[in-house]
Amino acid sequence: MVTLVEFVVLAVVALLAGTLARRAVARRAAGRTTSASAGAVVAVPCQARWRQGARRRFFGYGKLGAGADGTGSVFKAPLRGAVPLPMGGRAAVRESLRPGMRVLEYRAPDGQRIDFQVYDAEAERAARLLGVPDPADW
Repeated sequence: MVTLVEFVVLAVVALLAGTLARRAVARRAAGRTTSASAGAVVAVPCQARWRQGARRRFFGYGKLGAGADGTGSVFKAPLRGAVPLPMGGRAAVRESLRPGMRVLEYRAPDGQRIDFQVYDAEAERAARLLGVPDPADW
């Protein structure tokens, strides 16, 4: 009986912690989106994974942001140099296995394939940073 009660208490605490974490992440994402809509250049936190090339086995947490001169985009991981990304490719957004996140599958014009795992609220802004054309503009 005691084990059952401990299991229920542990499940309730885990649910509460998960809910609080998702709300905090959503609040931060909404704040970054508001700042970006006001004209500020705000980097998108994400996890990047290259599918081929020299960085094929690399995946890492970092930020997707605008280039130093304001054009192009770069991926900047902590303690690593900024990696310039090719602009103007295609992107497909799919659900992630992690709740509250989506995977932006990016195909660059030169054939590179890079997956970015971003928060739900920031998937569209990440696609705009990569220069993906909006289908509504066609």
